[in-house]
Amino acid sequence: MALQQNLSLVNNFGEVSVFKNAYIRVIHVMGTKRACSSVVHFCKSAEGLMLQSKDYTFQVDLDGGNYIKQTYEYLKSLPEFADAIDC
Repeated sequence: MALQQNLSLVNNFGEVSVFKNAYIRVIHVMGTKRACSSVVHFCKSAEGLMLQSKDYTFQVDLDGGNYIKQTYEYLKSLPEFADAIDC
């Protein structure tokens, strides 16, 4: 499972680069009964180089099953992933 969407990143020179159909993948998940921390990589393509890495933390649903699946559902609830599609 992964997400895909266009991604705009600002480089160290203040220039914006747009990556069409960037690949967004949950790499690492660590959770407790209260919260889940996830590392998400943003890549140029499914096999491409990592462009950015971000950490996300959210409250888990103990009856919601797999924490990886819950991470993707959480990401899709955020405004920054409003246009993301499952892939």
